[in-house]
Amino acid sequence: MAGRRRAIAQFLTLALAAVTVGTAGVRPAAAVVARAPAPRPVAPALARAPAADRTTISHDDLRTGWDPDEPGLAPEQVSASDFGQQFSTTVDGQVYAQPLIVGHTLVAATENNKVYGIDAATGRIGWTKDFGAPWPASAVNCGDLVPNVGVTSTPVYDPASNAVYLTAKVNNGPDVQHPSWYVHALDPATGAERSGWPVKVAGAPVNDPGRAFNPYTAAQRPGLLLMGGSVYAAFASHCDRGPYVGYVLGVSTTTRRTTLWATEDSSANGMAGIWMSGGGLVSDGPGRILFSTGNGVSPAPGPGNRPPGQLAESVVRLGVNSDGTMSAQDFFSPSDAPLLDQNDTDLGSGGPVALPGPAFGTSRNPRLLVQIGKDGRLFLLDRDDLGGRSQGAGGTDKVLGAFGPYEGVWGHPAAYGGQGGYVYTVGSRGPLRAFAYGLTGSGLPALSNTGSSSALFGYTSGSPIVTSTGTNPGSALVWAVAADGANGANGQLRAYDAVPVNEALRLRWSAPIGVAAKFSVPVADGGRIYVGTRERPGEGLRAAGQHGSDG
Repeated sequence: MAGRRRAIAQFLTLALAAVTVGTAGVRPAAAVVARAPAPRPVAPALARAPAADRTTISHDDLRTGWDPDEPGLAPEQVSASDFGQQFSTTVDGQVYAQPLIVGHTLVAATENNKVYGIDAATGRIGWTKDFGAPWPASAVNCGDLVPNVGVTSTPVYDPASNAVYLTAKVNNGPDVQHPSWYVHALDPATGAERSGWPVKVAGAPVNDPGRAFNPYTAAQRPGLLLMGGSVYAAFASHCDRGPYVGYVLGVSTTTRRTTLWATEDSSANGMAGIWMSGGGLVSDGPGRILFSTGNGVSPAPGPGNRPPGQLAESVVRLGVNSDGTMSAQDFFSPSDAPLLDQNDTDLGSGGPVALPGPAFGTSRNPRLLVQIGKDGRLFLLDRDDLGGRSQGAGGTDKVLGAFGPYEGVWGHPAAYGGQGGYVYTVGSRGPLRAFAYGLTGSGLPALSNTGSSSALFGYTSGSPIVTSTGTNPGSALVWAVAADGANGANGQLRAYDAVPVNEALRLRWSAPIGVAAKFSVPVADGGRIYVGTRERPGEGLRAAGQHGSDG
């Protein structure tokens, strides 16, 4: 994972301004597969319903990034002359976490351990919460997040407890080698901490009780997951600084009881961090958590339903046991996993996305998942039978499909369930790609590279999201943040038509946003699109939409 780190700038301001858009051709599509029957389109709404809360990263626990209730972001409206910046709000610290929206409040968190409640329509700050001194990145000589590490991952909102849950690294020990990690619970209306919170992260994993959680090297990048009355967070390290291991932490929202699970047990030498360029832990049902891991000790060849104690370079499915502890239930690791580790082309630079039904899946394979990492291979997996390692014919991969290689991905795909189904990836120093879902001649699920953008996306560009009006043809746009290298310079927010025409994705709108946060994920709500960035002298939150719109 060390190759994924680059020095990044400190502070930000944002600027959204319309630019000229157009179309261009792309390289030829892959071999044609039959498109699966598309669901019936949803009729346009006659009146705009109140915007729903945006409670988690990439819209849902599958991490599709697809928001199907955005008629105010229809292509013709976004490309109109009155679409542009609505407000810019300056905050204290870099904004790496995707903002959440609860009611009329936009919740934004920064690397200076500040959290803000912002009016989602006006940009006015209503409240501010300070978690304490952020931890200096210089403590491990890591340029990934400079100068400070505070709140990095995307929080999650729980309507049952009416609380926003966040993790924060605080420099409150006797020296910088002894920081603390906390899980906080805030009232979204006031920013007040809920009674009994925060909870300090401590203890040892149930599958490696002799090795305690190490807050010094631990980095918490993936978006949080709320499932079954608990909040789950995953950890890697800062710039591969050891000793470290990948952790999954669970915290009960009622009892505040914690539990930890490690990606590598005591028989391995640690590592196998979970970072996924900020993508969220995936859940497709009660007690099921999916994620990907990076460099470390890869699993030996074997079936997926018997996961070993070493799970680097893998997609892993955890199960939550009756006592709240976690254990590995299934895994997939490429047959060449040791080579990925050797070349620092780890699978875990990308986060998995579970593809939504009914547009994706068959009666034989109803629950699909896509995974792509640094080496650019796009894997199509069965979430109920991930495939293990080297379980295919002749020791190959037992997968539903492997496509590419394309450009490496630092981020996670997006999925659109309309018009037959599409999957989108943003390649590092490559284009935005659209993969059409279909079936092979034998009826197996497949993806076909059907179009791409003419403009490229630099290293550290973000993960895409999709907005639409249901599955209405012509209503969907793909949004993504483009950055120009590790320092995030010349950042842009771009919107493309979701369905390629003549193998090209049409650029509908684009605007500069100053210095982009690494692997940034925008969020849409009520006809607006929000994004955070980093640039001296003042970091900020920006919103774009139609001028005069009330959302």
